[in-house]
Amino acid sequence: MTDYNTITTLAEKYGTPLYVYNRQIFEKNADILLNTILPGARLFYSIKANPLVGVCQIFRNKGLGIECASAGELKTAVKAGFEGQDIVFTSPGKTAAEISLAMEIGVKVINVETVAEAQLIDAIASERGVNYPIAVRINPAISYSNAKIKMAGVSSQFGIEEADIDTAIPEILALNHVTLIGVQMYMGTEILMYEDAVSNTEYGIKLATAMAEKFDFRLKYLNVGGGFGVKYFPNESPLDTDALAAAMKELKATYAEVLADTEVIFESGRFLTATAGEYITRVLYVKESKGTKYVVCDGGSSFHSASAFLGRFVRNNFPLHVFPEGEEKTVTTITGPLCTPLDVIGQKVEINANIAPDDYVVIENSGAYGLTYSPVFFLGHELPAEVLIDGEDVIVLRESQDADILLRGQHTL
Repeated sequence: MTDYNTITTLAEKYGTPLYVYNRQIFEKNADILLNTILPGARLFYSIKANPLVGVCQIFRNKGLGIECASAGELKTAVKAGFEGQDIVFTSPGKTAAEISLAMEIGVKVINVETVAEAQLIDAIASERGVNYPIAVRINPAISYSNAKIKMAGVSSQFGIEEADIDTAIPEILALNHVTLIGVQMYMGTEILMYEDAVSNTEYGIKLATAMAEKFDFRLKYLNVGGGFGVKYFPNESPLDTDALAAAMKELKATYAEVLADTEVIFESGRFLTATAGEYITRVLYVKESKGTKYVVCDGGSSFHSASAFLGRFVRNNFPLHVFPEGEEKTVTTITGPLCTPLDVIGQKVEINANIAPDDYVVIENSGAYGLTYSPVFFLGHELPAEVLIDGEDVIVLRESQDADILLRGQHTL
């Protein structure tokens, strides 16, 4: 947690709302996962969690690869210094232009979601006179995970159904300008039970090795996803990374022989980034309405939609605190400045009873799916800056953008 003096200094210099990240926490999280996943496996950063070039550079410097899902993310990865062989490309809706860009960059592998996509990649590879490596994403038939968001065993736009493997894989293998080198799966996200992460990994190993044997292709690449979760709420327990590391070592010993020729890859976005970021917003007004106390701030859900649980059926509260903290507490609802009742970033939270204009509300665990995940153009407020604390230094990762950004590219009648 960033201290009050630092928050005040940063807010005065860069304005509010403001995202503040901590380099040392990014690096610590990377070290934890690097020592937790299957021994010998590689860790790839899922750029969607926080696509700032500076954040990507931190993980590149830690030896991670990067997983991208659009042309913009591919270009960001290249700008951050990633080589093609350190990039994988995954998306359920890749365009021909994006596939061509991925090939031009020379990404390690394109993860294929449908037979039709494999055929498109084959046609583009043929035009370019190359044979391109691909992996098939499989949507498993079952899910035994307690992940908050299940991505296996349910109807999904992602991947080829496990039940369709027998028809889909021969069609892909018959193509002349792609080479099937592996399998990708992603069973779910926000996983907090280490047993689930182990079970998901083992399921992926078993299915992929069985596929390679049945269809006679060399399994050079196995992407078992990740989904490693972060504790957000009081009733949750954090992921036991020590227990996970021990279980992964046992798993590696069990499957060392069958994986001797296979590069195993894990992905992570949230675990790597969430705890390294804070969202700082300044109090504008305090008011009462029909027995409820409201604190209205200058930054809300348009810049941090995850904290307002936009798109979720059940809302909760991110961990947050206020400065000054105060000894006397009261239950308050914290909102942003938007003209919508959905702009609530703290519902019925217990905070300083004497909170006043120009105090600060700090939403923790905001390093993942923060500004990048939010409807930033809604209601036309100035976009917040994003800064990185690096020891004694503060680095601006992205400058604030004034409201004129809304008019760029527009034309009058």
